[in-house]
Formats: sequence, structure tokens, C-alpha cells
Amino acid sequence: MSVKRTLLPHMPDSVMSHYRLRRELFRARFGLRQASAPTEVNIEVLADRGHARRWLLATGDTCRTIDPSALGLVPSRMTVVPEDADVDDAARLFGRPGIDVAVAGRVEAPSWADRSAGLLVEPTAIVTRQAIIDEVGGLPDGPDPLPGLLARITDAGHRIGLIPTVAATIDPERRDPITGQAVVILAAVPLHDVGGGSRGAQIALELVRRGYHVTYVNRYPTYEDVDLGLRYIHPRLEQVGFTRFNADLLAERCVDGGGLVIVEIPDPGYEPSLTSLRAAGWQVVFDIIDDWSDPALGGEWYDTGFETDLILNADAVVGSAPDLVDRADTAGRSGAALVPNAVNESVFGGETRIRPPDLPDGPLIGYHGSLYGDWFDWDGLRAVARANPDATVILIGEARGVPKDVPDNVVFLGLKAQGDLPAYLKSLDVGLVPFTVTPTTHAVSPLKVFEYLACGVPVAASPLRALEGVDGVVLDRDLVAAVAAARSGPRPDPEAALRDHSWGARLEVLFGAAGEPLADVTGPAVQIARRPVVHYRWGERRISR
Repeated sequence: MSVKRTLLPHMPDSVMSHYRLRRELFRARFGLRQASAPTEVNIEVLADRGHARRWLLATGDTCRTIDPSALGLVPSRMTVVPEDADVDDAARLFGRPGIDVAVAGRVEAPSWADRSAGLLVEPTAIVTRQAIIDEVGGLPDGPDPLPGLLARITDAGHRIGLIPTVAATIDPERRDPITGQAVVILAAVPLHDVGGGSRGAQIALELVRRGYHVTYVNRYPTYEDVDLGLRYIHPRLEQVGFTRFNADLLAERCVDGGGLVIVEIPDPGYEPSLTSLRAAGWQVVFDIIDDWSDPALGGEWYDTGFETDLILNADAVVGSAPDLVDRADTAGRSGAALVPNAVNESVFGGETRIRPPDLPDGPLIGYHGSLYGDWFDWDGLRAVARANPDATVILIGEARGVPKDVPDNVVFLGLKAQGDLPAYLKSLDVGLVPFTVTPTTHAVSPLKVFEYLACGVPVAASPLRALEGVDGVVLDRDLVAAVAAARSGPRPDPEAALRDHSWGARLEVLFGAAGEPLADVTGPAVQIARRPVVHYRWGERRISR
């Protein structure tokens, strides 16, 4: 594992993309499970010496085993669910330092072939602190709250101690009822990917803020090498990996009937789920966010026929860029609505007083986002850095496949959580969008542009059609000229940008296209905690007295 973690970051991105796609196709073809949860969590399994090695070989490096002789003392304060459960060993496991939750439950026999998939548990008792139950929104409704409570605790990233009973078959599914308006987002990557700043993640967070119950499904796991430990906590937000998503069961749980499905990636793997939800009366909105026919985006999973079927048969179609609206029209669907990317008011609408300590002094020209792929204009970035020797060009994002011949005034700050970005962006003199100009990039609505503007930062960008006419954005094929014009021009009005480019404004259009009114903001936003998972070396993975 340590060798893999050392070598993979140095592999060319084109090679890694091919490897990752092939790995997912292999796992699907042979029935191997993806991760049982969108985010990893540390689990400590109670296992005696005779069974410990089997558990260690069948689980990943986020799991450890604890010998029964190493159990702690029963804590004086704990909450047991259900109240009458016999939890003697679970209570002593919970008494060990560092364990936030102890779970007694049935599990399938551990398998070496599925060691990276995590553990599925049918919980029979949970021991924890009342503060943790309160943090995750309390006990779910229904006759059996345990699966839902465990799912919420897992999403929140709390360290779990497990007392397993191996069973031939288990039922780990949650069946707590869903009340009110429900939305399912069929996305590509988990909520925490790219620092939590993806379009699907932003839509999910805004809808939860407006009172919707959101089930966010990720088709693929994250491939980032950096774990920021982002955990999204709200009783109306469910995060489910593709292989765990049961559309029929979700429809059954919705007390008030059907809801809305937003398809963010036209992956044929989602077809059975869409069929089930349509049959249950759900509306489908196809949100075209990229030119998936580009092999660099759609890879080997892309199917023209399936995307065309979505365009023609969805209840509504929206596109994030004018070229994508035209794509729907070319496929035979007129009237697709334009819904560009936007800015998160909850994150970018507040005051920022503390300057991050890793920001260089002096004028700053900055970019945040992905730093890999053929669409990134490294030549243009180099030219900007050389033409502005008085300034530092800062790059925020996971640096993979970055060329080595960049000027000395280019500084890499690494991946940042979206909640940290305002402090960085508000310090910029110019925000960059250094993209090569191709059909693929013309079909992109750069979310970062609206975040720059909401921070009062002028934007210098390549001449992408999606950015034409946006106030505060200077477009020029010569990125150096665009930066010079942005540096010498007026700064945009952040309040106007927040008003005109908010996710609320965008979702008004999306829901309008589906013939539905958008609900008002009704409650608190999703809580975002930081609890990075710990990866253990082999010698650290067994605990005995």
C-alpha cells in the first residue's frame, strides 16, 4: 500500500484515467463491490487472535482489529439504541479512547476479493454519545431507526467500533420514511470531490437548505490523492454509492409519493434506477453539464444512444452552457433551458477577515480548480507569470501531471475545501480561467468564474462562448492581454454577483423547466465537518493488550 501511494501520484494522468476506468469496468463485470459508502471511515473490529488475520486481509487499511482482552471500561455516560439492548461488549468497546460509536451487527463473511469495498453492516444495537446523535439530526423515524442512524454516523465520519456476527445473508438497508419533497441527484463523483465544489454538490446543498430531502448518488468513487476529510451532515441529506443505491426502496420510503430526479451524468449504469423512479411517478431532469462524447470525459462508458434517449424522453432538459443547449436541440429536443453554474451564497456571502497564512505577499493572480487535462493552457499560464513579474500566480487544486518548467512566481497551494476559498479568492487581484479553446471547453460553464465575481475579483479568461456577456469577465485569446485589462479595470460588485449568479436563481430556472415551483429557504444549511480518515500500516492494524 505504501508503494502504491508513493508511485501513483507520479503516473501520467492519461495513464491513471485509463487504469481507473478499466478498474471500475472490471469490478462491475465480475460483480465486485465498490466502496459501501461514498467516504471512508475508520472501523475497529472486535476479533480474537484466531480471526484477526482473516479480518485484516479482508478489509482495507482504514480498518483495525481489537482483541477482546483490550476492551475498555464501561463509560458513565452513553446512549444505547434500542434502549433495552444487551450491549455489554459494545459498551466496553465504546469505552476505548478514540471510538465514537460502538455497533453490534450482522455482517457478511469477510472476503479478500472485496477488501476495498468496506463493510456492510445490519446493525442490531448502537452505543454512542447523545451529542453525536444530536449532531446527525437525531434518530430517523420508523420502526427500525438503526440502519438510518448508522448511515448518518458514517456520513459524519465518526470512528466506529464493530462487534460483528457473521451471517449468510444480511439486510443493511435503511427504511426510515422520507417526508416532504424528495430529490435524487445521479452524479459522477462523491459530494466531497474537488473540495466539495462540483455542480451536483452545490445543487444538493442548496436544495437541502430549501427543505428538500436529497439523495445524492455517486456513480464512481473519488480518485483524488488528497483527503480533506470533508463530511456533510444533515438529516435530509443521504449520500449513497452507486452499487448501494436501491431506487425501488427509495421510492417506497417517500411518504408523499414521487419526486424529482436530476441526472448529472448520462451513464448507462443509471438506466435501471431511472426506469424504476419513472414507474413510481418521479420526474426526470437531464442536466447536461459537459460534452460527454469527448473521450477524455465520457471514456468507455459513454453511449450516444443512451444520452440521446435521455434528451428526448426526460421531462425537462437543461444545459449549463449555450453549446450544450444547442446539443439538445441538435438531438431533437427544442426548448432546453440554459442553467449556467453559480455561486454558493452560504459560503461566499459572508465576511472574510483572516488572510490565509500560505498566501504570498504582494499582487496575486490566481486560479482554483483542476490542474490536469489537455484543456488547461499551461503555455498561457506561463506567459501570464512572465508578463507579471511583480505578481505571484497562485494555483489552488490537486497538482497532478503538472509540467516542471513553470516560472518561479507560480506557487502551488494544493487542494482546498470550498469553504476555505473565499479567504483566498478575496485576496486576488485577478481570477484566471486559463483554458485552451476547443469544442469541449466551449461547452463548459466555469463555476469558478461566479465565485471570483462574488468575491469582487475581475476575471481574465479564454474566449469561451459560455462566458460571453458576463459582467466582470475579460475575454481574450491572449491571456496576457486579458490579465492586463482585468488588472487595470474596475472590480466587480460582489453583491450584484451574489444576487445574479446564486444557485437559488439558477434552480428557479431548472425547476421551472420541470413545471415545479422552487421552495424557499426553510432551515439551516448542511453542516460540513472535517474528519480525515486514518490509513494504518500493517503493523498498526492489530490491537491487543
